[in-house]
Amino acid sequence: MKTRLITSAVGIVICLALLAVGFYYPLPIKIAISIVSGILCYEFISAKSLFKKYSISVPCLAFSVLMPFLCNTAAEYFPLYLFTISFFVLLVIFHNAIKVEDALFAYGGTILITLSMTAFAAVSFGEFGQTPFWVVLTLAVPWLADSGAYFTGVFLGKHKLCPTVSPKKTVEGAIGGLVCGALGAVLVGYIFSLIYATDLSVGGGSVTAEVEYLPLIIIGLINPIVSIFGDLTFSLIKRSCGIKDFGSIMPGHGGLLDRFDSVLFCAPLVFIVREFTEIIYIV
Repeated sequence: MKTRLITSAVGIVICLALLAVGFYYPLPIKIAISIVSGILCYEFISAKSLFKKYSISVPCLAFSVLMPFLCNTAAEYFPLYLFTISFFVLLVIFHNAIKVEDALFAYGGTILITLSMTAFAAVSFGEFGQTPFWVVLTLAVPWLADSGAYFTGVFLGKHKLCPTVSPKKTVEGAIGGLVCGALGAVLVGYIFSLIYATDLSVGGGSVTAEVEYLPLIIIGLINPIVSIFGDLTFSLIKRSCGIKDFGSIMPGHGGLLDRFDSVLFCAPLVFIVREFTEIIYIV
């Protein structure tokens, strides 16, 4: 528990530093997302000991690192096409050394991770000064929902949600996660409306911020449900690979993928909602 808390504290400090810088210079946020995307992909393909099969790992890692930088460009679909074609060309060339099922495992996981992280990068780049809001909203809802589900399940959980995949998850925990996710989304909006209304906000002058809470509530209600399936999906993958965690980069927590599994399913939804409606206005 002590190791887990120390790791969490270090992670929080790093995140706060990035958010502080990202308030004025969002590029470091995109760089961080790109690095995380690469680590997530590495952990995924390493779950089946495929990293040293370089005809698989090299194109997967290159794609996962480069795509978040192209999320706001007209050429964003070209890397996806290039990755897909090159990946299967290499599969044909090295078919004697690569199992088709291993290649499809790596390809499917890389696509899921990379496109989700690219959506995360895209949603993080809006109006000047709004990057921290979108980053926190995308991460906070699934993580708060996960924490709420854990504590609700510990104290109130009686009915198993999916015992063959994740024996500790309960229906009561899922309901608790849903409530915490919705409240967390609203709380994020309210806190940032206060932050943007101070003299430290955009442009260095006094501003006002208006929040549309209906889209926040939608995100807060749907993302916890989606995050559960993200968590269960990667739990199923770990079970099939015969591993407990995807890595050990975060002592006490496991790998980054063990912490981002729910975020991967949630980030695209935040991106979609943002494309159709404004959530926070700064005037």
